[in-house]
Amino acid sequence: MRKMLLIFATIVMISQFSLGIAADPNLRQVQPLPALPQRGGTIPQLQPTPDYLYQQITALQQQVAGFQAQVNALQSVVQITQNGTTIQAEYLTINGDHNLTLMSSKKANLTVGGDIAITSGKDLSLKSGKDISSEGAGHIKFKTPQIKLNDGTQPLALVGSSVASGKVITGSSSVFVE
Repeated sequence: MRKMLLIFATIVMISQFSLGIAADPNLRQVQPLPALPQRGGTIPQLQPTPDYLYQQITALQQQVAGFQAQVNALQSVVQITQNGTTIQAEYLTINGDHNLTLMSSKKANLTVGGDIAITSGKDLSLKSGKDISSEGAGHIKFKTPQIKLNDGTQPLALVGSSVASGKVITGSSSVFVE
């Protein structure tokens, strides 16, 4: 019953408005609404003509189509579930102009099917609260002018090195131990 009463009241209001427009032709001319200033600028004066409204609707439809294309592109590479998020792309770049931090409170794995390169323009640090293991199926190579084990200052004796009075006389000139 309430729905019928609401529909009836709406029809009566629309018919009263239509009769008012028919009786007074000046009501048909819509006055432009004053533009309210927005933060950082002003909005243009509204021109609610059919052509203007059509242009605005067309522009909004194009923006919505562009946004929908972007959402579709994101949905094709990002999968979000309650348990996690997966980003899967043929090429993926994460760029931090000043700082990039990747954190995990439990565990982190980096698995690469091919080669991996870590490059730093300055210092590179690996730090662990426990052990650090390095394992290679081939060789482990260190190419540097100097290697210090435990911030060492004493040259390392090699097989065949001369040692006298607890000091290495002939040994490595680039590997030091403490």
